Amino acid sequence: MTIASPANHAQLDLGFARRGERTVMARRLFAWPFVLTRSFALDTVPAHMLTVIVQTSSGAVHGEDRLIQRIRVATGAAAHVTTQGATAVHRAHPGFTSREAIKLDVAPGGELEFLQEPRILFPEAALDQTVEIEVAPSGAAIIADAFTVHDPAGEHRPFRRLTSSTVLTRAGDPAVIDRLDIAALPRRRAVRFEAFGTVLLALPDSFAMCDELARTLTERLGSLGDLYGAASPLPMRAGVGIRLAAPDLRSVRAGIKATWTAYRLALHGVAPADRRSSAT
Repeated sequence: MTIASPANHAQLDLGFARRGERTVMARRLFAWPFVLTRSFALDTVPAHMLTVIVQTSSGAVHGEDRLIQRIRVATGAAAHVTTQGATAVHRAHPGFTSREAIKLDVAPGGELEFLQEPRILFPEAALDQTVEIEVAPSGAAIIADAFTVHDPAGEHRPFRRLTSSTVLTRAGDPAVIDRLDIAALPRRRAVRFEAFGTVLLALPDSFAMCDELARTLTERLGSLGDLYGAASPLPMRAGVGIRLAAPDLRSVRAGIKATWTAYRLALHGVAPADRRSSAT
């Protein structure tokens, strides 16, 4: 699968490279609606990881938007990329669909944490998202995606449609092809789950404990209150996949954080630093 739009039309194009004992931004191109300020070195382990918080001028996705992001992590570099907050997806006029394409590349020995905040689907929103992830066999990545629904009028009006296609490739071979196509959700007061998430852990081919990590994660997620969470090994021993569902985003976020912590402990033996408090 290939993103159809030319790469030079990406509104966000970031490249991370290793320079000695640290990671630097070797490529830093952005256009409306994306905004970048400074980067942060927040972790003692891995000490060379660089954290970037992507902001948006609009604060939302609109029906006419065609957004493209590309992020590359070079050999031996490590990057943590997140966003400043949940992104509203507003109403799209009939015949229009908001489109977002994300391309992530991790070179040998590289590491990427792509933990964007969830999407909030407003009434009549229509979003089509494509995520392509290429991770070298000795590379690692954690990628999170989540959404919830919201009607500011409190009338339980549904979004129109959400389609998503995620492809994880290792050494040129597709390891995971995950597709989602939802034409609205029933919006009744008795509906139990209104927030959902998916997390992919692409682990180095030297990591031999995918089954154990999946079991540990399932047990941990099951202890987080109203959250439903389940983890399972990915095909080709490429890593671990996690599904999350909860009544609200707070619980889904807790599940993503627990998964991120387990990922860091499995690879580095140390929990991650708290980005929200450390970067302010």
